[in-house]
Amino acid sequence: MDVRIPPGLLAALSELSARLVEQKSTDCGVGVIAFAVIPDPLILRLPLEHVRKFERALERRLLNSLRAQDLLFALDGNEWLILLPALSSPAVLTLAMLKLDQAFGREPVQVEGLDLQVKVVSGAAMSPIHGQDAFHLLQSARIACLMAQRNGSGSQVYDPSMDRVSPHAARLERDLREAFFGGSAPELHLQPKIHVASGECRSAEGLLRWCDSGGEAVPPPVVLGLIDRLGLRHTFNRWLFQHAARTLHGLRMAGLDIELSINLSATDLYDAEVPDLIEQALKTWNVAAAALCLEITETSMLEEAEGVGVTDVLKRLRELGVSLSIDDFGTGFSGMSRLKQLAVQEVKIDRSFVTDLVSSARDREIADSIIDLSHRLGLKVTAEGVERADTARVLAEMGCDFIQGFLYSRALPLDEFIAWVRARAGISV
Repeated sequence: MDVRIPPGLLAALSELSARLVEQKSTDCGVGVIAFAVIPDPLILRLPLEHVRKFERALERRLLNSLRAQDLLFALDGNEWLILLPALSSPAVLTLAMLKLDQAFGREPVQVEGLDLQVKVVSGAAMSPIHGQDAFHLLQSARIACLMAQRNGSGSQVYDPSMDRVSPHAARLERDLREAFFGGSAPELHLQPKIHVASGECRSAEGLLRWCDSGGEAVPPPVVLGLIDRLGLRHTFNRWLFQHAARTLHGLRMAGLDIELSINLSATDLYDAEVPDLIEQALKTWNVAAAALCLEITETSMLEEAEGVGVTDVLKRLRELGVSLSIDDFGTGFSGMSRLKQLAVQEVKIDRSFVTDLVSSARDREIADSIIDLSHRLGLKVTAEGVERADTARVLAEMGCDFIQGFLYSRALPLDEFIAWVRARAGISV
């Protein structure tokens, strides 16, 4: 009988996120073991039909080594993730990895009459000491597995020293940690989104801006990478939602009825607490949910969303009343399946199709098709990265609803944004 194992990193991420939420109120931790088979020439030479039999044999032996409450996730033919709930000590992880090593060291795996001696390696991490964020915890286990393979130890529990960084990166990490606890705090700057038909600024996108302790601006992708590396994604999201709601409150106090969009990574949809954090922020600042739009980035990461926690998170976000948008539409796997899955109200045409819109017939055809399809589905369309008047004119002729880019304004601090909107509308203070 085949053993059925949930596939994929994202399924493991969803399950781990749920387990972390469940056990926050207990003294127990959640353990993660990254388990890998070191490639061997004889194994690599197996016929394809024997490879799958080999993998099933590995999975059965793995399952026989686990407790009833443990969960096994297959990442690919050579790597698995094991979730061990309700652990009292990291020592349990060490014992579990020893058991796995013994299970594969005692006797070979038999496939079609062949005795295959398997070399394995494993790394482990445990919450909360190695991270409270699910993605960070999973990656800590994988880093420990990599270190175990490199030094030939066979198995290792994660240690922060495994994350070797340059002095510059170390300083940025220190500054970023302090930023969320009283240091040089990040900011949200607002870039206007212009309603094409009326020429009015009816919405804006909140973009992350942060300077290190030396006053140097750090590019947003670098900041977000550091946040994930340090396991601060949950802390950052809490800050982001509160700051977005506070910004919306500031706009209302200035008499401006403007919708605010913020970016949310697709991986954040695997965090069951996200809807609660957003609802809490909106209530704190007495802001209507309809004023907030979540632009979902990295939507190709939702390829495995069927049957895991994303469905519930999306349902709760819709019930809350916030709008949803697909960012960078038309790239990667962003397509019809994502529109159906997310049930969004807006799509944003990726800037890669906007930059050469005037000179490229192919880009014009793609943009025109996106706009036509979106309107047929009752969705609004925003084109981002617009820097030239002739580009804006072509988009307007296509029926694009909103235009965003340096043609109108860079992202501005809140006070400057309010002044910009008032000046454009001819509103006197």
